[in-house]
Amino acid sequence: MVGSLNTSVAPMEGFTTFPMRLWLAMTSRPMAMTTPFLRVTRTHPDGHLPLLFAPELFELRGMMPYELTPQLITGDIDLFMQTEALLPPEVAAAIELNCGCPSPSCVGHQAGSGILRDPARFGRTIAKLAQHLGPGRLAVKMRLGVDDAAEFGQLVQVIADLPLARLTVHGRTRADRYRGHARWDLIEYAASATATQTWASGDVCGIETADEIRSVAPTIKGVMIGRGLLRNPWVFDEIRSRMHQEINLIAFANALLCYALLHEISIKAPEKLIAKILRGRLLHYCGTSDQAWEHMTAELTAMVAHVPLVFDRYGGIGDIALSNTAFGRLRILWSYLRSSLPEPFHTPKIMRAKNMRDFFAAIFIAADEMVRAPLMLRHQPTWDDLFGGVRGSAT
Repeated sequence: MVGSLNTSVAPMEGFTTFPMRLWLAMTSRPMAMTTPFLRVTRTHPDGHLPLLFAPELFELRGMMPYELTPQLITGDIDLFMQTEALLPPEVAAAIELNCGCPSPSCVGHQAGSGILRDPARFGRTIAKLAQHLGPGRLAVKMRLGVDDAAEFGQLVQVIADLPLARLTVHGRTRADRYRGHARWDLIEYAASATATQTWASGDVCGIETADEIRSVAPTIKGVMIGRGLLRNPWVFDEIRSRMHQEINLIAFANALLCYALLHEISIKAPEKLIAKILRGRLLHYCGTSDQAWEHMTAELTAMVAHVPLVFDRYGGIGDIALSNTAFGRLRILWSYLRSSLPEPFHTPKIMRAKNMRDFFAAIFIAADEMVRAPLMLRHQPTWDDLFGGVRGSAT
């Protein structure tokens, strides 16, 4: 926290899936998270939720060290209500409607930020859903408007008195997508103008930006961190401790390997992953601990390679065959994460690696330029413009 400012994981399509949520719990213990949106159509989810959409609310209920809010996206109120029946109050204390996604496929169906185009319709929709779910159960994630932030005042007015569980405002319009700086001042306006606890989304990447948003928007309840956690998965520990986190190279490599392994297991054996957690495994906080990440790597490699493996001090590890999908997830994470690391890790050789072995070899070579000192993760604003408009960003 910064003062009384809470932090949570923002929903990010394609990123904050169950394996990443589990990994973030190991990495820096966020206290709350929101699922990526579940797209609701006339044929989906068809009476049952996908296994890994929100197992924390079902198979693993009461076991996870964080609260989870499921998020749905649809332009059809009736379909939302049908799907909401799969998430009763005893399972999900709140359900969030995504009114922020800027994707043309969503906007064209009056879903995501498309619902903001008509303030009166937006107000009627939110009021009807809030009444249907009951007081304090509907959460809303929205943007400042579709084309212009001048739309925001009217959008806030039509929902200001509704008994929502939470209002999260991404401080950009649909037209902005992820460019420019989030309008924290307008998020403060929403926090002051509504009876609902208001959370801010956009551009919080560490201690410095958390302090900045707190000074601009003192009334907000907390911040949702999206792209900031991709750039530094240890950001929650950083903000809580008010210290930039340092991690040794071996622990760092093991942590990244665990990220890929969790995705591999979720792809090929999701039931095995759930069963392991039910037995009380894979729920340990590792933070920046060498020993904890070594233990977790041994646990996960045993599940994938049938023998426990960890990195040695030269960066070597046994042969672990991972799918292109799991390796691809790791490379995408790295494209963000490198921006919080020292300059030697910015080398394109790491991004160009074709397989796991070459990827980690390039990381250890880069570390040699620093005489393998502990790595400090710190937000570097010079990278900010690079991530404006990247697909898969927080909505």
